[in-house]
Amino acid sequence: MDGVGRGLRHALKYIAVFLFFLPVCGHAATPGDMTVNKIAAVVNGEMVTLHELRMQTMVELARRRLNPDSPEAKEVQKQVLDGLINDMLMRQDAKRYKVTVSDAEVEEELERTLKRTGMTRKQLEEGLKKERATLAMYKERIGNSLLRQRMAGYMVMRKVFVTPEEISAYYTKHKDEFAGEKTVDFSLLMLQDGKNVQDIYQKIKSGAVSFEDAARKHSADASSQNGGRMDGVIFERLPPEMKKLLSGLKDGQMSPLLRIKGGYVVIKRERINEARPLTFEEARPRIEEILKTPLLEERFKEYIGQLRAKSVIDIRI
Repeated sequence: MDGVGRGLRHALKYIAVFLFFLPVCGHAATPGDMTVNKIAAVVNGEMVTLHELRMQTMVELARRRLNPDSPEAKEVQKQVLDGLINDMLMRQDAKRYKVTVSDAEVEEELERTLKRTGMTRKQLEEGLKKERATLAMYKERIGNSLLRQRMAGYMVMRKVFVTPEEISAYYTKHKDEFAGEKTVDFSLLMLQDGKNVQDIYQKIKSGAVSFEDAARKHSADASSQNGGRMDGVIFERLPPEMKKLLSGLKDGQMSPLLRIKGGYVVIKRERINEARPLTFEEARPRIEEILKTPLLEERFKEYIGQLRAKSVIDIRI
């Protein structure tokens, strides 16, 4: 099952995003909870309390920047309850297949998120507080997301196939899509406030430390694992300021320290690659993803539908 979770990052991107933003589903309510909580739904004997539903609805309304008294609020609550039920069904199914996610895996994913966004735990907690959420809720959401991704991979990905003939036919019919685009290879060093930014920058400039080593040791960006290296980025998809900056640098040249929210960034241009048509082998992974996406979505809906069809779901609001 470990390999399934890693494989989903590419082939099931849309599922991963969808699953992560499902509401957080807490533990089943105990009899003692029932004295203070009414029941919103019962799913195979597990209860979703009205308090939990209202709490998650408030989080979702805040995320969408909607007023609790707005006409859309009632529909949002229905969607949240539907998500809570689906979430509970998938957790129950995971137990049946003995699929689990450890606390260490949740912590690793949280650290990756913080590194990727350049946020500290304190900043994350402050942001969550504005959305009426807590770090514990966020970590539970991460755990549920990882668990659901594994289940989606086990129940969905293995049942979706695209033949070599279909891939070949798509390439032949859509060759204009693979005409190629100008790309750029560059390295990124993101330094948070509080670090000795100037000292690190001067050491790189003087050659006392390489850009790659500095990125591995100090960068808050996920690319730090690769020494800050980011290859094959489509040039035209970059922000105008970034395109201007990279165009003004020479291969191997480093930018000045650039101020960003919460810290600084340094960019080193490696090289710009002019557009060239993709070969069939180069285009194959992209074509496979294009062809699989609607099949994966259909299969995922079928899986959820099957779970709901064989379950006892009692909605009480």
